[in-house]
Amino acid sequence: MGTVFSLTATIFQQPIAEISHVVGRKPAFLLVLAVFAAGSTVAAMADNMATLLIGRSMQGFASGGTVLAAIVLTDLIELRDRATWLSVQNATQALGLRWLFWINLPAIAAAAAGLGVLLGFDRPEDGVLRNLKKVDWMGIAIFMPSAVALLVPFTMAGIFFSWRSWQAIMSLLLGIFGLTALALHQRFVAKNPMFRASLFTNWATVFGFLGQAAFGVCVNMIFYYLVIYWSGVRGFSEILTGVALLPETFAIPIAAIVCGLIMRQKNKIRWAMWVGWPLTSLSIGFLWFLDTKTPLPVLILINAGVGLGAGTIASALNVSILATTKREDNGHAMAMGWLFKSAGMCMGIAIGTAVFTVQMERELEKIGGADMTAQSFLRALKEVKDDPTGREVIVNTLRILWLICCVLSGTVGLLCCSVKYPPLYDPRQIAGAEGGSSGQPIRVFTEKQSYHLSVGSMSTTASSGRESSSGECTPSKGTSVKSESKRALFGCCR
Repeated sequence: MGTVFSLTATIFQQPIAEISHVVGRKPAFLLVLAVFAAGSTVAAMADNMATLLIGRSMQGFASGGTVLAAIVLTDLIELRDRATWLSVQNATQALGLRWLFWINLPAIAAAAAGLGVLLGFDRPEDGVLRNLKKVDWMGIAIFMPSAVALLVPFTMAGIFFSWRSWQAIMSLLLGIFGLTALALHQRFVAKNPMFRASLFTNWATVFGFLGQAAFGVCVNMIFYYLVIYWSGVRGFSEILTGVALLPETFAIPIAAIVCGLIMRQKNKIRWAMWVGWPLTSLSIGFLWFLDTKTPLPVLILINAGVGLGAGTIASALNVSILATTKREDNGHAMAMGWLFKSAGMCMGIAIGTAVFTVQMERELEKIGGADMTAQSFLRALKEVKDDPTGREVIVNTLRILWLICCVLSGTVGLLCCSVKYPPLYDPRQIAGAEGGSSGQPIRVFTEKQSYHLSVGSMSTTASSGRESSSGECTPSKGTSVKSESKRALFGCCR
């Protein structure tokens, strides 16, 4: 069920965002809520696995549409305030089971009513039908089956078929071929490409996307397999295992909100990267020392460190992607970032399953259990937790997963920390809006004045009336040297 949900959420995310750009946010959002309500109803009434999978796939489609919430915030709120609002959104995401599906319906009804009343209908001037023709339908048609083909092995290999089977190999090849065709189509054919090339012209933005993918991999892998640690190694019940995960689930939203508030106050992003990535990598590294005798206060401290680091990263990545792209590309950039994170979450499940299976079978061979598979071992988890040898097998297997997450987090974190980020806002514009502090006129840059931004071998152009990208800022034609000196003085080019 988790596989179906994650897969549908990932493949529908970008098409939903793309269609919302031309039909308007409100109708797209209301459609997503309607599908989620229908999916929750189907899942709640299901009396067989097939029906439950249909309901979960509908919920997965709607989950992919939740990117619209971030896009709406991007549309309505200035960049300097988005750090706070997006952090609050990250916080809400961190928080016989039919009631779990029914309980969604009142919340969906309230959200739909609020959107219907409060959110305006941004109807395109040319009309919805005419604008639908501008949607990159060919790109969507290539992307969806290609994404499915590429992600199916990562979500199902090792469960329904082996990685060396023809199903896995053929699916991977088809996925790679399809995405290659998509890249060529976006570059040479599409008039309004779904994946804009301008999103990949700045190293800071590219590393932000990689950071989202790494975040998805590590968070999913850690949460999935910490459950096995708490239940299999420490012998916790299902309820106590949920309680044991609270250091992460509470720390992530708290850190995200605090990070957003500090970024807004300090008008800087880079500090969050320098705090979040090292804290996350170090805390994940400490997971290596988890065993049957680790004191509970130490476990809580380590897991809280993972949550605090992950929450800081989540907030910083979202804001950095928006700050390093043009204002007109912000909606597309947000959707792209969420796509990378969703794909990373799918891969986190796959990588974790593959590594855990292989490593556990090696550990079982060492103790003479070569005839037992990882799946059969986990099915006997209740008996294993009373066996010291079995607990040691789980500990040694999980250490490989913690090592992978630590290396991945550290590597991507170094990339994200190696680039510079622009400020969230120009202090002069804020002072100008408030009448200035000295009573002297303050020049506010207009959207017509632009700067060429260079970062290494990649470059892009951003409006001088908003944040600049990292690297060297060169004034455009018509901008005075005096104005540029003032701009540099206020730290807009860092």
